[in-house]
Amino acid sequence: MNSNIQQKRVFALKDILNQYKCDAFLSFCPIDNRYLSGFTGSTSAVLITSDNCYFLSDFRYEEQASREVLGFSVLIVSGDIEKKLFALINSLKIKRIAIHSEKINLRLYEELRRETKAELVEINKELSQLRIAKDPEEIEIIRQACKITETSVFNCISLLKEGITEQEFSANIDYEFRKHGANGSAFETIVLFGKNSSLPHGKPTNKQLNIGDIILIDCGCFYKGYCSDLTRTFVYGAVPGTWFVDIYETVLSAQLSVLSILGPNKKTNEIDYIARYSIMGKGMGKNFGHGLGHGVGLEIHEPPRLNTDSSSLLKPGFVITIEPGIYIPNKGGVRIEDTVLITDNGHERLTSSSKELMVIPVQ
Repeated sequence: MNSNIQQKRVFALKDILNQYKCDAFLSFCPIDNRYLSGFTGSTSAVLITSDNCYFLSDFRYEEQASREVLGFSVLIVSGDIEKKLFALINSLKIKRIAIHSEKINLRLYEELRRETKAELVEINKELSQLRIAKDPEEIEIIRQACKITETSVFNCISLLKEGITEQEFSANIDYEFRKHGANGSAFETIVLFGKNSSLPHGKPTNKQLNIGDIILIDCGCFYKGYCSDLTRTFVYGAVPGTWFVDIYETVLSAQLSVLSILGPNKKTNEIDYIARYSIMGKGMGKNFGHGLGHGVGLEIHEPPRLNTDSSSLLKPGFVITIEPGIYIPNKGGVRIEDTVLITDNGHERLTSSSKELMVIPVQ
């Protein structure tokens, strides 16, 4: 990580500590620790005070921490990291600790209170806001993750043949991710054939591909710590009927309606309503039951949420998904999803592949 970016993030966190009159921030969460310290390993603790930043890990990560963690006092400990951290907190006479309570389990929460006697203050919303607008380095990584995802999916299209299973095709996409430099999948790759496509978040099965099947692919890769998200819906050999063309065109029209006005200072629930109203106008509102989208970054689902209950304002630097869908039980479904960057004057599609209905030729 660029040391200037890391310092900027720590300074922003210290402003939050001042706002809440906290002596320190404590985290055992690998994602928050990566964001603040640059450490990519799985076991660490971070303690940030007004005067110093402490990073704790064990022998397995000593060399890695020396390369990745900048601007922190790195403490490589033996034994229980939690106990060493509690002792450090007590030695510094810290009385009021900010935490991300959604990222700490109940056992640890209770132990922290008991062993340090400190008051614990939740700053969940503020931490989310700290990460919500991506800096240029983050945007470039997500842009590359999106390119890897699209390349991987379309490289696998030639493997679609009668008899291949959802699980087999899903595994090939995951393999392509790694071939192109990703660390793996951002979430379990969804591949659904035929009637299974009516399941918004179904899992790949041993269902084999047949002529006339819908093919719904929802996937994303994990690249340099960041996620991408893409959904495309195809058909194999032949369109299953006019009903499918109707729902495909309805979903695509809803997504394009959103993209036509998407930009900064738009409310998330109003953006959701544009897609929902478009689908309702075709009499299919009851078949679009999930939110329109979500933020993407170090985690695959981050703020802001785009749904009927959200009311956030979109700002430049937000990376979000736009993913309307229609699902007809026991028949099939369509979802079309792009990862999108909000810019100063509008937006940029980070997933740029065609969304026109594609009929995969039979081989």
